[in-house]
Amino acid sequence: MGTVWSGFDEVLHRRVALKELKIPDGIPAGEKLELRERIMREARALAGLSHPNVVTVFDVLDSGGDEPLVVMELVPSKNLAAAITELGRLDAAQAGVVGHGTAAALRAAHRAGITHRDVKPGNVLISDDGRIKLTDFGIARNESDAPMTSAALVLGSPAYIAPEVAAGQPVTPAADLWGLGATLWAAVEGRPPYDVDGDPVRTITEVVDGPVPVPTVTGPVAEVIAGLMVKEPAARMPLDEVRARLRPLLADPDDPIFPGSPDVPTVMARVPAPPGGTAAPPRVPAPAPPGPLGPTGTGTYGRSPVADPVPAPAPPPAERPRPARPSSRGAAPARVAATGPTTVLGAVPLVLGGALLVLLGALAGFTGVRALAGQEPLSTVTVATDRSLRTTYPDPLGFTVPVPDGWTQFRSPTPDGSVVVRFVSPDGRQELSVRAATSVQAVTDALTPEALGVDPVEAGPVEQLPDGSSQVALTTGSGSAQRSTLMRIVPGRDRQGGVWVLQLTSPAGRAEDAVAGLFDAVASGFRATPG
Repeated sequence: MGTVWSGFDEVLHRRVALKELKIPDGIPAGEKLELRERIMREARALAGLSHPNVVTVFDVLDSGGDEPLVVMELVPSKNLAAAITELGRLDAAQAGVVGHGTAAALRAAHRAGITHRDVKPGNVLISDDGRIKLTDFGIARNESDAPMTSAALVLGSPAYIAPEVAAGQPVTPAADLWGLGATLWAAVEGRPPYDVDGDPVRTITEVVDGPVPVPTVTGPVAEVIAGLMVKEPAARMPLDEVRARLRPLLADPDDPIFPGSPDVPTVMARVPAPPGGTAAPPRVPAPAPPGPLGPTGTGTYGRSPVADPVPAPAPPPAERPRPARPSSRGAAPARVAATGPTTVLGAVPLVLGGALLVLLGALAGFTGVRALAGQEPLSTVTVATDRSLRTTYPDPLGFTVPVPDGWTQFRSPTPDGSVVVRFVSPDGRQELSVRAATSVQAVTDALTPEALGVDPVEAGPVEQLPDGSSQVALTTGSGSAQRSTLMRIVPGRDRQGGVWVLQLTSPAGRAEDAVAGLFDAVASGFRATPG
């Protein structure tokens, strides 16, 4: 499938997946270039497709080599093939959810002029919150896929390929209908519809010349499979009919269909406790969003209720948001706005450097927003405080610093050849960073849109602290991308006047007292260690 990393887009402040696409070996140079250009065009076209059941492509990058890079939505998930291995046969409700969501994704793609070409269980994702996502729209094929009839035609998986494509005919949207039927067949039977002793050539021959397998189950899913797995492409069941037949199988979206699908989490905010008392309870401004796994043809995660819905209570009057200001002192009591976390996949995160996704300078960092496109925000956010600090972290660069519990450490290079040590909160919205600089003046002179790569930049006055360090607060960006940063510049890194720079970056205007208290505790606990 190519190589996939999880990473952070430092320009847009979100977690992403980065996929290096693999072009099969053995293709002549001229045809390889033609195939590469087609992949690039198709990836760019897919970047314009936005649908709740499609893994969103954010960008396609020309790395200058033979193989493009695609930046896409990061979906914590397992694929349907893994679910089949884990669960065996899926029941009718589970298969209905998979079929309905995949059909919705294919319908949106076909309307946009995009053919998937490789619909199979491995490309159907079941996210951790139970949503169905279709990925790899003809742009990330297995390296083992063999060319057929011409070097520019690369087949999908033999067990799920449409007969006409296996016979060398052009790929059309009807091939995706067969792939959907074969995928549902595997879901309800627990094995591929075609597999001749693991031999891909004999399997393809069976797909072209053999009979269409009949599932052992009955009911709407079996009817859909029979309507899709028809050797005549024009006779296959339309996607609208597929969705209509499967819709009755969709359960209440608040009831998880797949084992292990968690309810939408609510992360409680922690605010500073008053002296001698207990922590103040967090403010919860809105109810949790609706649960996952409803049909998505209308762009929402839910189905129309059978009975008339009970009217929801009227929401409380909305408070007028307070404008953000670059200050670490004297903020009003913390207001907790609706946001939510993103979970990183099991792969080791790759911090992208160079010109791909790195924001110039070290300010913006990894503070992120939700990466799950189209998902409603959660009702609370996690606000770390000084009480969440864990054991002091020692770094070989020559410092120790207390870090909140659960924050993940990353190291990334800077354009000047040094290193930034970053600690990212579990929800990706806050980042603590430590780096070296030559002087206080060099740090403050770099607080510009040109140096930071973000506009606007509003920096407050530099405050001289009693211990000889300097502190400045600044706000960058605007709208939902606006961030507040508290920066402390600590002298004494070396005998040449070098300094250490500590930064805490958070969403602007949110829980400012808690953020300021956390930063004061971190900065007070920072120590330079002998080299």
